[in-house]
Amino acid sequence: MKAHIPSVLFLLLLSKPSAAQDTLVIAEAVIQTGFSDNPESLPRSLQTLGPALLSAAAQPSVDGLLESIPGVDARQRGPFGAQTDLSIRGGSFEQVALWVDGIRWSAPHTAHHLLNLPIDPEDIQRIQVVRGGGGALGSGGVTGGVILQARPGTEDGMQVSAEGGSYGWNRLRLRKDWGKGAFRHRISASRASSSGYQDNTDLIMQRLRYSGQAVTDWGVFNMSLGHLSSAFGAQDFYTANFPQQFESVGLWQGQITWKQTSGDWTYEAGVHHRNHRDRFELFREGEGYYTEDPNGQLTSANGDAPSWYQGANQHRSSTAGARGLARLASAAGESLISADFRQEGVVSNRLGVAEFGRDGDSTFTLGDRRTNLDIAAGHLAQWGRLTARGLAAWNINSAADEPRFIPEASLSLRIDDAGRAVAFASARRSVRMPSFTDLYYTVGGAQGSQDLLPEEAEHLEFGYRLTTDLASGHRLVISQHLFHRWGRNLIDWVRFNGSSITQATNLRQVHFTGQELTLSAQAKDPDAKMRYFTLGLTFLQADETSEGFESNYVLDILNTKADLLFGYQPVRQLLLDLRWSVQQRNGGYYDPVKGREVDFGLVNLLGATIRWSPESLPLAFHARMDNALDAQFVDIGNVDQPGRWMRAGVTWTPQAKD
Repeated sequence: MKAHIPSVLFLLLLSKPSAAQDTLVIAEAVIQTGFSDNPESLPRSLQTLGPALLSAAAQPSVDGLLESIPGVDARQRGPFGAQTDLSIRGGSFEQVALWVDGIRWSAPHTAHHLLNLPIDPEDIQRIQVVRGGGGALGSGGVTGGVILQARPGTEDGMQVSAEGGSYGWNRLRLRKDWGKGAFRHRISASRASSSGYQDNTDLIMQRLRYSGQAVTDWGVFNMSLGHLSSAFGAQDFYTANFPQQFESVGLWQGQITWKQTSGDWTYEAGVHHRNHRDRFELFREGEGYYTEDPNGQLTSANGDAPSWYQGANQHRSSTAGARGLARLASAAGESLISADFRQEGVVSNRLGVAEFGRDGDSTFTLGDRRTNLDIAAGHLAQWGRLTARGLAAWNINSAADEPRFIPEASLSLRIDDAGRAVAFASARRSVRMPSFTDLYYTVGGAQGSQDLLPEEAEHLEFGYRLTTDLASGHRLVISQHLFHRWGRNLIDWVRFNGSSITQATNLRQVHFTGQELTLSAQAKDPDAKMRYFTLGLTFLQADETSEGFESNYVLDILNTKADLLFGYQPVRQLLLDLRWSVQQRNGGYYDPVKGREVDFGLVNLLGATIRWSPESLPLAFHARMDNALDAQFVDIGNVDQPGRWMRAGVTWTPQAKD
């Protein structure tokens, strides 16, 4: 299916004056290891959610904020942020880069846990989704990345909120902002729980985070320290053969960044550390589930666990590193050089080799370590309406046989002087090392492989962006992106015909072709009733030449996705937010109840939020309905998603004392 803009509309757009940038959706675009770009001329697909759209969503987790963005596939195993696999442009969950406040967060054990964030959605000022990989995102960002900003507020104040809803859902949250002079601080804490929408889908999640900022003569320092604790019933998460699974995770993340501008030079640096734990029970232990006898045998009313099961999988992964960047603005354009170093490690009772296990520890007897270095140098130059960018990047990993070259090149052309119409093209390469789970996980019917090769991909992208002011007082932006990705040695967990084993393997060659069309209108007048309207269409196809196997991840892509966001404000104190998504996923899954393969089928999801903020009270009320059409669906095989469910809550914001 082809999407196009008629030439009459194109000429109409050019005839209108350009509007000033509206911060409702589009904000300053800065790719964390790249150039300081203006989103009007950025030669890649980028979508930004600003404060207004983030608060309108009333979501308790980041995945809920991402699921309505074109080109993004948030595949939930459990709602409420229990676990979500994030995919961009049909890539696997391992192929997405995550940046938080200028630091690349990685999950070397498995990217199933990439969105385990110690950050409440209410504390996020901006989310940028970069569609399309490349050296600017660093190794691992094969298909794109997510960039979050979550820094202290600019004013003193406090927020207390409470929420309840279907499935025994409740959530309490506290936030405090304070500071003096150039120093700002924020501390946030929250606790959420649910009894579950079916057996073994209960959840308890706690977050705690401090963030601070210091503006000094020596530069701007930002720091944060966050903790997440989560435990949830994992019904059918990884296999339908043993449905009553359970998982608990914990995370500590700390980082400090620095930025200074001196003349034509801008310098950035940062250090970080991430420590993550994961305990996974294939057979949930406890009353009402499996119990353990004195001999170590797990037993339930449904029978004994198989003899090969030796108890829970337990992992501790850590990432520590440093990043530096220097950028020079001159008459010749803008130049940069950057380096990002990470040391990644895991100790486990399932992953790795004995050499890196903990001596004298009866649990963490195995482990592995590796170092990763991403270095890049690039230049941006302008000649009239034409802008050219080039980036040469290398990935050096201690577990790889040789450095990988991951360059980028792009052109953007302003068709008019004001930048109301822009056309662009880019070519990029990306690479990813196997996760420790890909390499080592071998339990029951799963078989990792230490012979896996790094994933590689080449990208080619063309697009345009049109901007105009409408007579209704809205800013209209239309963009279209056409892309093709050649993937080599993509890592997938597959089951070959006639085999009961699901094994990690390199798919020799997979090609992805797609397009994204976005139409967005945003109000400039604060009294306008229609606040925002965004329609996004995504079309994607995958061409895999091999046959004779069932794919678990790589080929289970959204072929078609339509997303609608609509905000209506009948009066200033009241906002209605509608989010509608229609999805058609390729492939299917084996249903053990039906005894056959089942197609994913068409999914039609509608969500609505009402927010009311009376002027006379320091209170804001909201009510949210998810899956309003009560669709019965799965994002991942055999993991049923909840039907219609509702939440309602109140936020108290007392006035700060002078």
